[in-house]
Amino acid sequence: MFAGCIEKMTHQSCGTCARRDDCSFVLPGALGFVLSSLRRGAQAGERPAAAKHPFLNFLGEVARGIERNQAARETPFRDLVERHLEPLLGSGPIRIEEIARALGYSRQTLYRRLKAEGATFEEVLDGLRRRVALRLIREEGLAVKEAAWRLGFSDPAAFSRAFKRWTGGSPRAMRH
Repeated sequence: MFAGCIEKMTHQSCGTCARRDDCSFVLPGALGFVLSSLRRGAQAGERPAAAKHPFLNFLGEVARGIERNQAARETPFRDLVERHLEPLLGSGPIRIEEIARALGYSRQTLYRRLKAEGATFEEVLDGLRRRVALRLIREEGLAVKEAAWRLGFSDPAAFSRAFKRWTGGSPRAMRH
């Protein structure tokens, strides 16, 4: 999204973009000075904007890298695995064999399919727990004990350690 927006903004072709209102929120004043100088330079007939502003090139590359990374994480098969995992989070330890059986695969086939997408079962499970934990603590304001129980942790201390590994802070501090 950002890479395309930066490209459109440099060529002043945002007028017909469906996301043009989002750009004013996503890229408020941070790029305003760069874009205004690009427009002034283009009107004065100066050299191309990209050559004149390496910062804009850099931002475009960063945005493209973020988009590639996000696209790599969100795969249909991984989403399918997560949909089967989420209802089981509160039931305690989850084994790859259970999910493979629910999906109609062997354990090894599930392992291979995830590996082909650059993930392991443990990474998918850990990432899902992290996202759900953040939602439970931040948005729903659940107590640490309740969140730990819903995510299938053996005790609140184990959940707090995992939460600190995920976020760098404690669950209690995240709520405030």
